[in-house]
Amino acid sequence: MTLLEFRDVSRHFPARRSLADAVLRRPPAVLRAVHHVDLSVDRGETLGIVGESGCGKSTLARLAVGLQAADEGAVLFDGTPMQGPDPAGRIQMVFQDPYSSLNPRMTIGALLEEVVAHYHRDLSAAERRAEAGEALRRVGLPAETADKYPHALSGGQRQRVSIARALCPRPQILVADEPVSALDASVQAQIINLLQRLSADTGITILFISHDMQVIRHLCDRVAVMYLGEVVELAPVDRLFDQPQHPYTAGLMEAVPDIARRRGEPRVALGGEMPDPYAVIDGCRFASRCRFAEPRCETPQLLTDAAGGGLVRCWKAPPLAAASIQTSSRSDLT
Repeated sequence: MTLLEFRDVSRHFPARRSLADAVLRRPPAVLRAVHHVDLSVDRGETLGIVGESGCGKSTLARLAVGLQAADEGAVLFDGTPMQGPDPAGRIQMVFQDPYSSLNPRMTIGALLEEVVAHYHRDLSAAERRAEAGEALRRVGLPAETADKYPHALSGGQRQRVSIARALCPRPQILVADEPVSALDASVQAQIINLLQRLSADTGITILFISHDMQVIRHLCDRVAVMYLGEVVELAPVDRLFDQPQHPYTAGLMEAVPDIARRRGEPRVALGGEMPDPYAVIDGCRFASRCRFAEPRCETPQLLTDAAGGGLVRCWKAPPLAAASIQTSSRSDLT
């Protein structure tokens, strides 16, 4: 059952108007950060959003929690359009940098109790302390953490506190925007395992944003691949990693040594540079970097059913199989 839905959602940002624009009365260029995205997140699942920097992942996260409003389309929670942040706290954000989101002048216990008091005004002071203590327990932190200040904690402990704070309103959805990218590998694994355990124990829905394909594979049930504001592929995690249908998805796989080695492919980084994000591109936005580009890629493309399940935005898919991607990759090396 769908819990969170993006229905034809767009979020555009105008560039700063230059003097030449003003003199010539030209409209400012527009960055299409999120462009006509249709995406649903089912109740209890962990949906990964992956792509290079600048592809629109974080903008999509902010739209999900209501920190930004869509210019077109609608974001729906349980079938109801959202108008700003949910007042009941049913959707909560876990940020990349927990230290900047924690008040350094408050103890951890006071921070958590403040959130509990905001969303559960009927609770007594003792009940608020109990709720805060339970949130710490659920993220694997000892009770004495409540008496400490953010600066006294490690990066991993601060991220656990950030997750605990997000759990205090008793949300149905966690939106995690690159929550482990600033952590050491061993600490990353601990936080990912924590999110997995929370999902299994509570059935909470997670929208997980990352550029790390290994983390995505370990945590997520389905994956949406974004490129320059558009979803180019959506599939169950196993199908996506075993048989990527879009050339951009395949390029992301080939750029990760462990994944490429497991699939028996050489490591090939994505070629070329991203096009100007302010450029108006009616057809495939990846065409300028694609090894399989052809004239019809200049025309608009829709997400269509992909071989093996899921959706893909590519004229050559589903006939574009992993074997053809592998052959082209190897020929590019010679």
